[in-house]
Amino acid sequence: MSRNYVQMAAAVVAVVLLVVAGVLGGSYLSLAAPFSGGAWTGVSDSGSGLGSTVGDAVNGETTVENPYGEATVAYDDDGVPHIEASNEEALYYAVGYVQARDRLWEMDLQRRLMGGTLSAAVGDAAVESDRFHREMDFRGAAEASWQSVEDSGYGPLVEAFTGGVNRYMDTEPLPVEFRLNDYEPERWTPVATLLIDKQISWSLSGDFRDLEGSVLDAKLGANATSQLYPDQLAHDSPVLRTEWNATTANGSNASALADYDALYDSLRDFQREPGIGSNNWVVSGNQTASGRPLLANDPHLSLTVPPVWYEMHLTVTGDDGYDVRGVTFPGVPSVIIGQNRDVAWGVTNVGADVTDLYRYETPSNDTYVYEGETREFETERQTIEVKGGDDVDVTVRKSVHGPYLERETPDGPVGVAVAWTGLTGTKEALAIHDFNRASSVEEMEEAARNFDSPTQNLVAMDRDGGTLYRATGKYPYRYTNGSVVRGDRVFDGSAGEGEWRGFTPYGQSSWEGFVPYEQVPHVQNADYVATANQRTADEPGFYLSTSSRYADPYRGARIYELLDRRAESDEPMDSEYMQTIQRDVYSTAAEGFVPGILDSRKSMNEDTREWADSLESWDYNMTADSEAALAFALFRQEVRNATFYDEYHPKGLDEGYYPHLYVVQTLPADSEWFDDVRTADRETRADVYAEAMARAEARAEEEGWETYGDYNRLDLNHPFPVGYLDYPSRAMDGSPFTVFNFRVEGSMQAGSSWRMVSTWGSDSLGVIPGGQSGNPFSPHYHDQLDEWAEGEYKPMTFDAPGGVDIRFVEGSDE
Repeated sequence: MSRNYVQMAAAVVAVVLLVVAGVLGGSYLSLAAPFSGGAWTGVSDSGSGLGSTVGDAVNGETTVENPYGEATVAYDDDGVPHIEASNEEALYYAVGYVQARDRLWEMDLQRRLMGGTLSAAVGDAAVESDRFHREMDFRGAAEASWQSVEDSGYGPLVEAFTGGVNRYMDTEPLPVEFRLNDYEPERWTPVATLLIDKQISWSLSGDFRDLEGSVLDAKLGANATSQLYPDQLAHDSPVLRTEWNATTANGSNASALADYDALYDSLRDFQREPGIGSNNWVVSGNQTASGRPLLANDPHLSLTVPPVWYEMHLTVTGDDGYDVRGVTFPGVPSVIIGQNRDVAWGVTNVGADVTDLYRYETPSNDTYVYEGETREFETERQTIEVKGGDDVDVTVRKSVHGPYLERETPDGPVGVAVAWTGLTGTKEALAIHDFNRASSVEEMEEAARNFDSPTQNLVAMDRDGGTLYRATGKYPYRYTNGSVVRGDRVFDGSAGEGEWRGFTPYGQSSWEGFVPYEQVPHVQNADYVATANQRTADEPGFYLSTSSRYADPYRGARIYELLDRRAESDEPMDSEYMQTIQRDVYSTAAEGFVPGILDSRKSMNEDTREWADSLESWDYNMTADSEAALAFALFRQEVRNATFYDEYHPKGLDEGYYPHLYVVQTLPADSEWFDDVRTADRETRADVYAEAMARAEARAEEEGWETYGDYNRLDLNHPFPVGYLDYPSRAMDGSPFTVFNFRVEGSMQAGSSWRMVSTWGSDSLGVIPGGQSGNPFSPHYHDQLDEWAEGEYKPMTFDAPGGVDIRFVEGSDE
């Protein structure tokens, strides 16, 4: 299956969240291939012939019946809907209607993705994606989450949101993507909303890196993996730089050496993307000009057309009302990152290990051994409907630990069961809703008790001066023979290793065997706390993760450097300084590598040496007009391959297995890893750096690149291969390892998917990389793109624009 296709999967969420990512990992840019073909015959790049029927639906006031009561929608000059109602059900019905109006195709796409029904819309290119999502049964997990919140106060709100989405589908023209590819959206359901939550969570916390670790142990040896993939990278910029009060400890989990490479290769496309991250920080009033705290957040996710985030301002009037503004993922009715009148908050991905894998003895295709007993897999045969092709049957199997994923390999079938914290009835939707209504950081922390999945670095501040950092989510203890062990290798499920106590896949978990909420890292009222997906704490007190799931420390170290510098000066922090940090393109990665590159010039040929000379006076800023930034960026891409290819490639390990860039930077100059085992000579760092620079110079020459902006270009294309749907291309500052984050490597582009600076006493600021509307004929299709690319912002005002664009009146929705 194409890796590009799967990366579509995780983009439009993200989160978490979510998201994520985290690492939201993935992009749906690659839908260009599935959607190409006869459906586009006669459609021109100019869009002629369609604009008259697909223009903005709102021209003056429009009236819609709402079974829950009155509501109004007023769009501002940036296409942000300001939605007001006297009760939450009426509000959420209007939110559903408006989200469907602006982003229905995106919502349907993500729901299909997670439910395993994409093939019915796009054909056989999505079959392997559908197979994976059916086997994982994310829909079953979403149903369990719906059961966990249905009877709460949030349940009726989701039902109201659902009604608004379906009302729009029933009464208004479908977005152009449906008509041009000749398919229709399915009816929205409450489970569909919770399915979007699962997409966010999986994109930020789901992975199969325990398989990767076992493969590396088997092929490189445990000594090599402990050196190249340490538990902690050797840096001093964790999220919590002061000692965390650890109260528990872990034993070690012995590696389960097995040949998992073929299985991992078949599943790795479906895990979160490791190179994506996010930034956030909160600063107390002790450090600010106003005496009030400041908060900043920019989640780094895939950059897509339309953007992954949707901004909205929601107001419930009355004594029990609230007023909140921020962004969400289309399909989720509450604000995920944002600010109300009393509290502001933002999230980044923790990078915790909350996925475990289990191998079994399998006497037959239908049975497995668990603690000495032969059990039958819970088995269901399903059919994947394929548009324009033959339907495909898939067998969904589940064990006591979770779904069982098996693939044919050269050595026969190999499979593992998957335990993931999101495969049960989780309540993060309740937490997010309560964030919207919170009035203090204490209420935020209490609400975060329900933030079961994904694991997030939550920062928050309130109007009274309180600040908060908390790692959210559920963290499992793994028990083997009564002892707590690590979770970084595949467990022997038949022997009962690595058990999670109180976890019920696809049911309601008690979480009794998980880390107590009070023991998860958190701190209130620190002068400042910053997160950039680096490790949470040096001693978190329990097995939280290892370096393979955390980000390189470059962004985190740079943010702390800038915060420390200002805190130690006589100048207080303010909103403008928060923006300066978010715009920062100084590369601490370059700062670490360039001295070694310059020392290696004697090993370079004349042309490469002249090119490397440009680094000598460089200020380490990754700006579009810089020749030196181009030289370093291309060197950075080549240096890991120049270091590890000779050892990895003969063992069948591609560059996806390579260790962190930071590991290469910190290897001793005479490390054995710099030696090319294919030659009789003993190579050192100077030889490898010279080779990497030569390859970089040759690539720039071949491509005709002269400055960084020639290579580092924003180029966002709609999944449909029609030019007028694409965003304008442009040169960009920034890199994957700078605070101002932008990434062009690989099959997708990623970066700051939402940039926000929250303040008290003046308007907060925010911007998305594109526009609010998914309608290519809307003036808000990509009207924020230039602002975002140039590091600018727009105000996040709580003042609604004059007039009403859509008025909801009480009445039946039938």
